[in-house]
Amino acid sequence: MDKEDAEKFYDRIKELYNTSEMQDQKQRHTPVKEISSKEIFEQLEQLGKLRENGILTDAEFTEQKRKLLEQLK
Repeated sequence: MDKEDAEKFYDRIKELYNTSEMQDQKQRHTPVKEISSKEIFEQLEQLGKLRENGILTDAEFTEQKRKLLEQLK
């Protein structure tokens, strides 16, 4: 995974979770796409790789990890 791919992945996660947070605040009328447990764990693995490669800071990793884990039911 190169830096460009990593940035796209990170932006995707931020967009996904920031959108759902804003919709929660507005009492959304349309359902938010739910993410499967498998996809959550795959994203966690990718986040770990981004942190290991120095693309994400520990704080960024921790924030995104928390958001992903909140999606587990």
